[in-house]
Amino acid sequence: MRIFAIPNGGHRHVAVAAKLKATGTSAGVPDLYIPKWNVWVEMKRQAGGVLSPAQKDWILYLKSIDHKVIVGKGWQDAMLQILKL
Repeated sequence: MRIFAIPNGGHRHVAVAAKLKATGTSAGVPDLYIPKWNVWVEMKRQAGGVLSPAQKDWILYLKSIDHKVIVGKGWQDAMLQILKL
C-alpha cells in the first residue's frame, strides 16, 4: 500500500513558499493521502493542535466528494483511526 506525503506544511523561506505557490501548492490540504482507500490524514499535535480555516474548508470539500478524512492528534491516534476503517 502506498501513502503519499503532501509537501504543503511547515515554515518556509519566502522564496521557497513563492516557488511552491507557483507550482500549484494549496494551503490546507491534509498531510497524507492513502489512495487505495481514498483516505486523507491531517496530523496535529496531541495537545493544542487546531485546524486552520483552510484545513476545515479542504476537509469539508473532501468529505463532499466521498473521501474519508482523519484528523490525528499525534501519530498513534492517527494510526488507531486508520485501523478502525
